[in-house]
Amino acid sequence: MACGMVIAGTNSGAGKTTASLGIMRALSEMYKIIPFKIGPDYIDAAYHRWACGNFSYNLDVHMIGEDGVKCLYGQKAPLGDVAVVEGVMGMYDGMDDSSYGSTAYISKLLNLPVILVLDASSMAASASAMVMGYRDYDRDVKLAGVILNRVGSHKHYESLKRCIERDIGISVLGYLPNDPSVMIPERHLGLVPAFENSELDEHLSRLSQCIKDYVDLNAIIDIADMSWDKQEGNRHVRATDYPLVKIGVAWDEAFNFYYKAGLETFEEMGARMVPVSLLHDKALPGDIDGLYIGGGFPEIFAAKLSQNTSMLRSVRDAIEDGLAVYAECGGLMYLCRSLTDLSGQRFPMVGIYDVEAVMTKGLKHFGYVEAEVLTDNILSEAGNVLKGHEFHHSEIKGTLPNACYSVKKTKGDSDKSWPCGYVYKNCLATYVHIDFFAHPELARHFITQNLSSRGKSV
Repeated sequence: MACGMVIAGTNSGAGKTTASLGIMRALSEMYKIIPFKIGPDYIDAAYHRWACGNFSYNLDVHMIGEDGVKCLYGQKAPLGDVAVVEGVMGMYDGMDDSSYGSTAYISKLLNLPVILVLDASSMAASASAMVMGYRDYDRDVKLAGVILNRVGSHKHYESLKRCIERDIGISVLGYLPNDPSVMIPERHLGLVPAFENSELDEHLSRLSQCIKDYVDLNAIIDIADMSWDKQEGNRHVRATDYPLVKIGVAWDEAFNFYYKAGLETFEEMGARMVPVSLLHDKALPGDIDGLYIGGGFPEIFAAKLSQNTSMLRSVRDAIEDGLAVYAECGGLMYLCRSLTDLSGQRFPMVGIYDVEAVMTKGLKHFGYVEAEVLTDNILSEAGNVLKGHEFHHSEIKGTLPNACYSVKKTKGDSDKSWPCGYVYKNCLATYVHIDFFAHPELARHFITQNLSSRGKSV
C-alpha cells in the first residue's frame, strides 16, 4: 500500500504546483510516484506525468462524486510507493463558501496529511499568523508540515522557520528561494501545456535539484500517510461481452485535454484507444470505429491544423459516412467551418458545423455545470444529467443545429441555462467536458452505438 500526502497552497499562485512538481521529480529517483490533481485541471496533471513518469488522475467531487474520489484513489495509489496529491486554489477554496470540494475537503475524505505551501516573500512573524489560521480554521485537517516559497535568503528562512515552529508547533520542511528560473510559463488557461514546453525536462531537473537542496525529503516521506484502506478502491465495471472496438483519440500538441481515468474507462468497456494526430497525420486510420476529439489549444495551432487539408477532408468524410464522433470544447472548434484567432485571422476547419469559432479576450463560460440530455445522441439517451465543466475563451458565431443539452451552472445563477451539445449524423460536439470515470454507462453507450452504426453486432 502506497503512502500519500496532499500538497496545498495558501492561495492560487502560492507555489503549490512548483513544489508538487519538484517533490514528484525528486522522489521519483527513489520511489514509484503515483500523482493526483484535485479539481478538473488537465494541464497540471500532464506536468505530473513529465515530472515522475506516471499518469496523473483527477480527484474532483463534482465530476466523479465522493465515492468516485475514494474509489479512484484507492485503485491507483497502491500501484506505486508514494502518492502525491496536488491541491487546487487555496487550501479551503472549494465550490462554495462551505469549502466543499476544496483541497482540505479532499484531504479529509482520503484521510491524508497536508503539507502547506506559503508564499513567504516580504514576511517575518506574519507567516506564523497565516499558518496558525490555516491550522485552526479546521482542526480536522491533518496539517503536518509547511514549505516556504519565494524566500529571500537562507537567513530569512531560518527566521521564518524559528517563528513558525515556536509559535505553531508545526514542522517547517524547507523552502524554495525566490528564483524566477524555477517558474513555469503560463498563458490564458494556466500553465503552458507540457507538450509545448521544449525545455520542460531541463526545467524539472533544475526544480528537483532545488527541492533536494532546500527541502527535507526524508521528513516528507515520514509525514506521508500509511493508513489508506485499499478496499475503498473496488469498482467492477468491465463489460466482458463486447467485441473489441477501436476508438481514435486526437492526441498531439493541439488536442490533449483528457482525463486518464476516463480513457481507461473506455478500455474497461472493451475499447482499444488509438492515438491520432490531427496536426501531423494525413488521414484517420481506416479501421477505427469511432473518434474522440478532446479539448486543447487548437487556436494556437490553427494555421497548421488548417494546412493539413487531407486530415480535414478525412474527418469530414468519415463523419458524413456515419463514423461516431464525440468532440469536447477544442474538438467542437475544430469541427466548425472556421476558427478566428485574437488577431482576427480566420482559418478554415473541418466544416461539419456551418459556424465560426471565434476566440475572445475573456472567458465565455467558466466553472462547473450540469448538462441535461434532451434528446438521444451517440453518447447518451435523453433524460440523463451529466456533471462537467466549461472553461473556454471562444464563442460560436452562426446558427447551430438544435442542441441536445440544456446546460446550467452548478452554483450561482442556477436558473440561467444555455443550449449546447450539437448533433450531426453520428457526431456530437459540445463545450462541456465530462469525466467518463463517473459515467461508465456513457462509454458503454458510445461503444455499442459505434458498433451498430458501423453494421457490427453487439
